[in-house]
Amino acid sequence: MNIEVNMGPRLDRTCPLGDLLDFRNDIVHPEDNPTGSSIFVGLEHIERDTGVRIGSERINLNEMTGRRARFRAGDIVYGYLRPYLNKVWIAEFDGICSVDQYVFVVRPGVDRNYVARFLRSAEFLKTAPIRSAPGQLPRIRSGEIAATPIPLPPLDEQRRIAAVLDKADVLRRKRKRALGLLKKLTQSIFAEMFGDALKESASNKKISLGEIFDFKNGVNFSSGDRGRGMPVVDVLNMYTDDIFASIGNLYRVDLNIRNDMILSEGDLLFVRSSVKREGVGWASLFPGSKEPMTHCGFIIRARPRLQKVTFRPHFLVHYLRLPEVRSRLIASAGQVAITNINQERLGGIEVPQVRLREQELFELIAKKIEKQVVLLKKQMADTEFLFSSLQSRAFSGQV
Repeated sequence: MNIEVNMGPRLDRTCPLGDLLDFRNDIVHPEDNPTGSSIFVGLEHIERDTGVRIGSERINLNEMTGRRARFRAGDIVYGYLRPYLNKVWIAEFDGICSVDQYVFVVRPGVDRNYVARFLRSAEFLKTAPIRSAPGQLPRIRSGEIAATPIPLPPLDEQRRIAAVLDKADVLRRKRKRALGLLKKLTQSIFAEMFGDALKESASNKKISLGEIFDFKNGVNFSSGDRGRGMPVVDVLNMYTDDIFASIGNLYRVDLNIRNDMILSEGDLLFVRSSVKREGVGWASLFPGSKEPMTHCGFIIRARPRLQKVTFRPHFLVHYLRLPEVRSRLIASAGQVAITNINQERLGGIEVPQVRLREQELFELIAKKIEKQVVLLKKQMADTEFLFSSLQSRAFSGQV
């Protein structure tokens, strides 16, 4: 898709946002005994960065337990908690929202889409003062929004700039949606190929993880050990929607790491300890690295015994991430200060025995899809760069 990047003449005029917006202070109070129902849109219903509404719910006003702000079709609804999430929406209908959102009425003679796009731009976040008090989430006050300067070209130019950004944004969303569908494709193929074998049945032959793998806990260290030594895969690097742990920007430790603690490509990694119970037992593969790496003590490494290579890594990770398997892993975990799963409990998890040839076929298909995912991610990165460049030119007064 070609995107026109010439946005017109240089902007010579700026004005405070308060000159273009009025604050709609229309609050629905439970003590006023409101009746009827209304469509509610909370922060959770707005997609970050895009201004796309991804949900809503109808609520009975007489059942409200807290205040709600009323909006009208065409108003700009702005989430002022954690402004960096860019949850800015142009209302498509009349309704109510949470009071951690501001409702703005755009004055005549101004393009509301242009203003909404400015409120979602990096230039606005750079200029507007965003405050955070101890124990509170970052937020921005309505008066601070009103005082923030916005470049203001003629109305036709505002519309043209907004249209260019709309076009680029459509491309962003299409590629994001395509990436999501591509990742779901692997899951669908996995279910199609192995669905019958994964059904609970006494006739299904199973083998425990402890019979397949040798386990090893990771390296324990203190904050004083951090330095310029060997990179360490941490729990946070595990929680990705890819099957591989993320190995970018790892911290390092200045310790003497034994050779048997160095990770190898294809090692299966499990989260051993997690503050959140639902995170324990999460499985990822180590993708391999030119530089030697190890894993932290909150992770268990599983490496197959050579005489027991009856499972392919891709099959295992997809199996171990199935909701019903995750439930068994979590149920087997212990609870002290944080949730833990030890090697013995992990080794007791059973895996249905599936023909190796079918696993290899699945792995071949999955790897082809992964290549397409990598390509699409690069395209998305290029699109994000283009979009950021367009926003910068549009709202920094340099177009």
